[in-house]
Amino acid sequence: MINRHGYSMEEIEAALRIKNGTRKVSFRYELLNRNDLRIGILDGITNASVSYGEFRTIKRSATFRLNEYNQRNINFLTDQIQPWFILHMPQGGTVEWSLGIFMLESPSRKVVGKIKTRDIGAYDKTLILEQDRFSSRLFIESGTNFVSAIVRILNEAGLTKVDITESELVLPADREIGIGVKRREAIHDLLRAINYTSMSVDEYGYIRAAPYVEPARRPVTIVYSTLKDSILHPELNESLDIAGRANVFIRVALNIESGNEFVSVYRNDSITSPISTVNRGRVITSYEEIESIANQETLDNHVRRIALESTSAYSHLTFDTALIPIHGSAETLLCDFPDMFDSPTRFSETSWEMQLSFDGVMNHEARRVISL
Repeated sequence: MINRHGYSMEEIEAALRIKNGTRKVSFRYELLNRNDLRIGILDGITNASVSYGEFRTIKRSATFRLNEYNQRNINFLTDQIQPWFILHMPQGGTVEWSLGIFMLESPSRKVVGKIKTRDIGAYDKTLILEQDRFSSRLFIESGTNFVSAIVRILNEAGLTKVDITESELVLPADREIGIGVKRREAIHDLLRAINYTSMSVDEYGYIRAAPYVEPARRPVTIVYSTLKDSILHPELNESLDIAGRANVFIRVALNIESGNEFVSVYRNDSITSPISTVNRGRVITSYEEIESIANQETLDNHVRRIALESTSAYSHLTFDTALIPIHGSAETLLCDFPDMFDSPTRFSETSWEMQLSFDGVMNHEARRVISL
C-alpha cells in the first residue's frame, strides 16, 4: 500500500528504478501513540535503518539515533515511530511508502563532545506477543474455528489490526493453554495445526498469516535485473547449502482429550535424489510429535512441507541495490542476472535491510530450492 498521489504505477516504477538517470528520496519519521495515531513529527534522526528477517522471532525491526531534543518528546514506554520513504517525482510531486510501525526499547545514551544522542532499538508488534504470557489457563472448546481462536488471543493482547486468511478448519478436541505460555508460541502452534505461515507484521502494523504455499507455486512479486536500468550494485554472491538431510519423515499428532491419533509418513525413495533411501542405502529418519493437528489431511500436507524443505538444498544469493521500499515479507524475486544464471531465476527473499539515507544501500538475502 502506497500513497500514489495521482501517479500511475508505470510512472512510479520508472522513478523508483532510476530510469531517468537520477532520483531524489527523503524520509519522514512520525511519532505515534500506542493506538497508532500520529502525535508528532521527529526531526534530527540519523543512522536509521529498517530490516526484515523471515526466520526471526520478531521479523521486522529498526534502529534510530535521536538527538537530545527529540528525546524529550517521546514516551519510550508507549510511543512508536513510523518511518516513511518519500520518492520525489520528476514532475515535482511525491510518492510515499510506510516502512513499518515500531515499538521502542530503552535507548542507550551516547555523548560526543557537546552532542548528546541516544540509539534506539525498535521492533514490530510481535514484541507484545513475545513478552506477554498467559496469567491464567485459556480453554478453547472443541469445534472452535482455528482462526477465530487466534484472533481472540491477539485481541486479548490489545492487537486489533489483524489480517489472517479465514479457514474452515475447527479444533478437533478441547485445548488448554497453560499459565506462563507466551502468546506468540500459542498462536504459532495454532497456525501450524492448520499448515499456515508464521505471523508477520506489515508496514502498517497489521498482523498477517495465510495458508502455506510451496515456493515453486508462489507468484513473482519483484523483478531485479542486471541489464538495462539496473539498480543493482556490482557484487553478487551465491553459495550452496548441502548440509545432511533426512530421507524419511514421521509426524505423530495426538489429541489427548479426544484420544485421536494421526500419523503421517513421507519417504524419499526417488532414484534421482542423491539423499534418498535408494541412493544412500539406508534410512535417516526425522521424527516429531505434535500436540494436535486439525485432521489427517492437514498433517499430511504439513509433513510434505517439512519433507520438501528438508530434502532440498538451498542456493543462497546476496546482493545490494538502491533503496526499494516495496519489499515486505517473504517476497518472491525473479532475478535476471545473465552473468550468474542461464535464464531468469526465482528466489524466495529471506531478509533485507535498508539504510535510511539519500545514498543508502539495501541489502538482500534470498534462497532458491535445489532438489537433492
